[in-house]
Amino acid sequence: MKGKGEYTMPDYLIQRLNNVLPQLPVENRGIIITIERVKVTLEILNNEKDKMLPQNARNLNRDQTPDGLDKRIKIKLDNDLRSANIISDFLSDYGIVRILRLRNIYGNRIVKWTQLLNEWTW
Repeated sequence: MKGKGEYTMPDYLIQRLNNVLPQLPVENRGIIITIERVKVTLEILNNEKDKMLPQNARNLNRDQTPDGLDKRIKIKLDNDLRSANIISDFLSDYGIVRILRLRNIYGNRIVKWTQLLNEWTW
C-alpha cells in the first residue's frame, strides 16, 4: 500500500497516538474526529517534502476546494466535509502538529498552514 498517494503510518506511531490522544472518536466543533481521520491527516502531511500544507479549509465540495490539506483529506476519506482547520487545531493541542501563518503561493495573503512535527514523521 505504498504507491503514489498511498502511505502507511508505522504501528509504533499509531501506538503513540493512542497514548497521547483522548479516547477516539470525539466530537470537536461539529465533526467527529476518528483515528482514521487522524491517521489520514498525518499520512498526508508526512508525504510532503516539508511535512506541511496550507489548510485551505472550505465549505465546498472537493472539486471546488483549492489544493491543500483540506482537499486531500476530502479525497482520501471520500467526503466533502471541511475538516483541515479543526483536525489541525485538535492535533496541535496534543503536540503533534504546529499551526503556521504564511503567505500563500501567490504572496498576496497570509493563510494557515499545518506542519507535522519532527517527532511524528517517519
